[in-house]
Amino acid sequence: MDSFSPSMHAVPSPMSLDSVRCVIVLYRTGLQESETFQTLCAALREYPALASRISLLIYDNSPEPQTVALPVGLFAKASYQHDPSNGGLATAYNQALHAAEEAGDTWLWLFDQDTTVLPGLIPAAFAAIDRTPPSEACGIVPRLVQDGVVLSPAAVHRFRYLAMQEGFSGLNPGWLTALNSCACLRVSALRAIGGFPPQYWLDFLDHAVFHRLHKQGGRLLVLDVTIPHRLSTNNLRKESSHRRFDNLLAAEWQFVRETGWGGGSLMHRVRLLKRAVRTLLTLREPAFALQVLRWSLR
Repeated sequence: MDSFSPSMHAVPSPMSLDSVRCVIVLYRTGLQESETFQTLCAALREYPALASRISLLIYDNSPEPQTVALPVGLFAKASYQHDPSNGGLATAYNQALHAAEEAGDTWLWLFDQDTTVLPGLIPAAFAAIDRTPPSEACGIVPRLVQDGVVLSPAAVHRFRYLAMQEGFSGLNPGWLTALNSCACLRVSALRAIGGFPPQYWLDFLDHAVFHRLHKQGGRLLVLDVTIPHRLSTNNLRKESSHRRFDNLLAAEWQFVRETGWGGGSLMHRVRLLKRAVRTLLTLREPAFALQVLRWSLR
């Protein structure tokens, strides 16, 4: 599979440049404390011409609004929106999608609040944006890696997800899923699937969206860029409450029942039983293991 590198292509003419809507979703985190905001701004200062093609939306799901100092002159436009009702990621992303459509933006770039945006992501993403016809890809994603393991994207097989090789990049011919963070999605492709499904307000929203994009014939372009990432489920006690973990398990069941992925309900119960054992014996989290066990019996 050919890799995609910004050096492989000539710079397009200014008239052909697509604009990008970038959304960072905050929850109980100050903007200046957001790793994503700080590293994204730092990376874009190295590429001012590319930054000028981005409109930034800070969407804050925190209970109380905050006074924010948006970077003046860095982005084409920067705005802050507070939503104390906390509709999760789906509401925030749909608001950003609506803003992108109204402004005529071609791409919607998704970020959570604690991603480390490495400078190399910026030119690689824009090279792909400027050279990817709508017929070829509905989304552009980097590799998200934790402890040497590629978390995203992953190849979707009948019974499970398979991790991609760390060196893989290019346009994948098969079905891929990916995590939300750093995913850049074509606005027209998102509208064709009805936007972000609100029933997956937080967990499994990414898998639901990439499943629907795949059903529409969409393909993903994987950048030759690696971004460090951390999954809360790998450190349950420190990074996930029991309520949040329960929401994850509920969303996963909903996804399986909606799509039939992974062999359907019976195979999913088997996976949950195995996960309960792993959570108890490997992660040594008996309370979380009991939660998984209870969901396996529903």
